[in-house]
Amino acid sequence: MPKIRQMRSREGFTLVELMIVVALLGVLAALAIPNFVRYQARTRRSEAFSNLAELARSQVAYQAERDAFVDSGNSYPDPTMYNSGVLSPQKMPWEADASAAYRSLGWEPEGEVFYSYGAWTSASGLGCNTCESCFTAAAYGDVDGNNSVQTVLYVHPQEVGGVLVECGEPLNGDGTPVDEGGNPIYNTVAARSNSDY
Repeated sequence: MPKIRQMRSREGFTLVELMIVVALLGVLAALAIPNFVRYQARTRRSEAFSNLAELARSQVAYQAERDAFVDSGNSYPDPTMYNSGVLSPQKMPWEADASAAYRSLGWEPEGEVFYSYGAWTSASGLGCNTCESCFTAAAYGDVDGNNSVQTVLYVHPQEVGGVLVECGEPLNGDGTPVDEGGNPIYNTVAARSNSDY
């Protein structure tokens, strides 16, 4: 009696099955990567919020002792010295000039920073000719790499003749952040625009 050969069943994937898997992976990557990039940028932005809050606390403590706020005269570190001369998602070292600008406040971020920081008073802020004890602290950065500088502000106004007067941010000319109702946001850290946040 002749032997009957049994065909072995071949195990594996067909080309169609592989193409379906590749297409599914492509769809998942298309959804996950932009969300991951936004998450990274949001994490970098948290630096500005925490550092500005600490800078503002230092300003208020300094003013309580010396009856004045500190004006940095510029923003530090100077982004033109790093990362091809522009703000970018790359960190910058906190340099000696930056330390000197904020030394009297006793404020300094830990390590390298994504943002450049400025403190503006009646000495150099915009529209400060009527207030003597107001300040605006600003953080400038481009942590999402879209070549658009995002500004985060802390605005501390002064009441003059029953009207709140503020020092405007002089580098970008950014006005005071506003809430959903169009009301100015004072004495708290807030983004100038929600379009990048």
